[in-house]
Formats: sequence, structure tokens, C-alpha cells
Amino acid sequence: MKKRFTVILSLVFAVCLCFALTACSGLFGFGSSNNGGSSSGSGGNSGNNSGSSSSGGSSAPKEDSDGTFIYSGASIKAANTSISGDITIPAERNGTPIDTIPADAFKGCNAITSITVPESVTTIGAGAFNGCSSLRSITLPFVGGQKGNTGNSARFGYIFGMNSYQGSTSVPCGQAYASYHIPSGLRTVTITNESVIGYGAFMDCSMLTTINLNDEIIQIGEFCFDNCTKITEVNLPNISIIPASLFSGCVSLSKFTINSSVDTIGESAFKGCSSLSSINSKVAGEFIIPNAIMSIGSGAFNGCFLIKNITLPFVGSQKGNTGSSSRFGYIFGTNSYQGSIGVPSGQGAYTSYYIPTGLRTVTITNESVIGYGAFMDCSMIQSLTINKGAQNSVGEKAFENTAKPTWV
Repeated sequence: MKKRFTVILSLVFAVCLCFALTACSGLFGFGSSNNGGSSSGSGGNSGNNSGSSSSGGSSAPKEDSDGTFIYSGASIKAANTSISGDITIPAERNGTPIDTIPADAFKGCNAITSITVPESVTTIGAGAFNGCSSLRSITLPFVGGQKGNTGNSARFGYIFGMNSYQGSTSVPCGQAYASYHIPSGLRTVTITNESVIGYGAFMDCSMLTTINLNDEIIQIGEFCFDNCTKITEVNLPNISIIPASLFSGCVSLSKFTINSSVDTIGESAFKGCSSLSSINSKVAGEFIIPNAIMSIGSGAFNGCFLIKNITLPFVGSQKGNTGSSSRFGYIFGTNSYQGSIGVPSGQGAYTSYYIPTGLRTVTITNESVIGYGAFMDCSMIQSLTINKGAQNSVGEKAFENTAKPTWV
């Protein structure tokens, strides 16, 4: 009897111990029973994370590579810095459009000679091509960080960054004491899908010989091509304003076409364009300024000493003007240059306008008033033709010491 009681007591103790262990495992998170529960809980969390990832949550897109590029969702970067030669960035990867080139994406890829960026790209990060010192040509959908941008990130140099490197040339970035650094050997830039180009976008890009722009550009900023000393021609068929100093210092620019939608030529627009020999003409030395032009700024053609024949809608800054800005020399400015001669400006005894000495023929097509001293001392002019609409409103000394006008 005693032995049976002992056995029963042992069984009771064992059962109690089992219950105690089960309770403790639930409380402290261990034991075989809880592992199953934990696995189930983990599976629930895993499901949540999976759902978050598939819905575009905080999880980073999965990367893959083709050996040249690394793709991360819609973003692309170099697979390594040893990629070389002519590089064309694809417009899509496995059905996903490529729209982003992040900052430093191709940094240090110093063996790339050409880059073509597709129009699918909408954003290019700062310094994306920093250190691409062998670059000779680049094709981009826009200028700077994104299409139609303004500010410092609208400048061409933005995509090359502020870090200098061997084989780079510094250009203004819009911040004092800082510069963008562009490959010195870069020669050709092609823009395929821009609408607006900002202030100083290509300023001091003296390494460039060719800038190809898409026809859809409707607005361009002041000083855009300032001191682009090697470019010979730029086409801008749909802008309405030629802004101030657009081509100032472009000493290799040889010809330009002013389209019919332009109504304003800003001051110093062609200042220092010493190789400019034709505007709206195939004849060397001939400038034809359309009647659609309503305003010409001071010194717009300063330094254009190759002009031999010029056709203008009016005299001076605008039609029917008076004062010193109504004089013929106004559009050539007060800065002297090689191949110029000073004539009275009407601004005082010590200030002159400087007209090309080789200028021989002037034609005015749509004027209403010829102001005081308009052509005074323009002795270089041999033939002067003016529309009859201005014949009855001629100021004193308008033709003193110059050719007599022919009214047509």
C-alpha cells in the first residue's frame, strides 16, 4: 500500500512539473511548443514585410547587373570604374523605364569616351559623371539636373560636380569661390529634349566646339554661351528673346540665324564676336536684322568688326526713339575694339560709340523718326538707304559728315 501511494505521488509530481515547465516556456519564450508559436509569429511578420516590399515600402529595390551597369529599380550606375569606350545608357531594364542617374553614379570612370543618356531619364544627380576625364562627347535629354530647371543645378557643369580631377577645367557654378569641373577634352554636347536653358548654363565652357540643341527650346538665359570661345554656330529656331550677353566672348561664332519669332536683342548679345560675319544671310559681312525686332540693346554688336552691310528696322534702340539711344552707333556700344572708329554718342564730350571701320552699306526699313545727329561723323558709310516713312521727321545734324540718304 505504501509502495502504491509512492508511485501515485510520483506521477502527480511529474504531471505538475510538466505543467510548470509549459507555463514557464510560454512566459519566457522558450521550449518546443513556443518555437512553433514563434515560427508562426515570425511567419506573420515575414508576410507583413513581404507585403511592404511589394508595395514599394522602405525596402530598397533589388540590384542586378549586366557587367556594365548596376540597376536598382529605375536607377542606374556604373558596375565599376573600369568601364570604357562609348557608353549608351538603356532606356529600360526588364520592362522598367530608367529615369534616374544618381549622384556620383559614374564617378571616376576615367576611360569613358562618349555617353548617351536616353530621354527616359528625368533626373541626373550632382557629380554623376565626375572624373570622366576622357569624355569627348555627351548626349543628354536636358541641361543640368532635370528638364526646365533653374538655379545652380541648371548649369551644364552640375552633372560633373565640384570635385576637381586631373584633366578637368573649372567653370562657374553660380556660387562664390566654387566651380564645376568639366572634362577638358569634351568637345561635343547634344541636348535632345529641353525646353528652357538657364542663366549662364554653358558659361566659360571654352573646351566645347559643338553644342547641338533641340528645336523645342523656347527660352534661354542671359550669358548662356558667354566665353564659349570655340563654338562656331548655335541654332535657336524657336526663342522669342535673344538675351543680354548670350554670345558675349564667342570669338569663333561665325554665323547666326534670328528666327521670325524674335522681337528683342539684348545688350551685348554678340559682344566680342570677332569672327561673326553673317546674320540671316549667306553673304559674308552681311547682317540682316528682321522687321519683327522691336528692341536692340546697347552694344549688341560691339566688336563685330567684320560687318560690311547691315539692314535694320530702325536706328538705335527702337523705332521712333530720341536721345543718345536713337543714334546709329548705339547698337555697337561705347567700348572700343580693333577695327572700329569712334563717333559722337550724345552722352558727353568724352564718350563715343565705336562703329566697324569696314561698314559700307546701311539700310533702314521701318523707321518713323531719324533723331538728332543719328549718323553724325559716320564717314565710313558709303551707301545709306532709309524708308520714306521717316523722311519728314529728321533731326538736326542727322547726316553730318556721312553719306546722303536715299529714301525708298
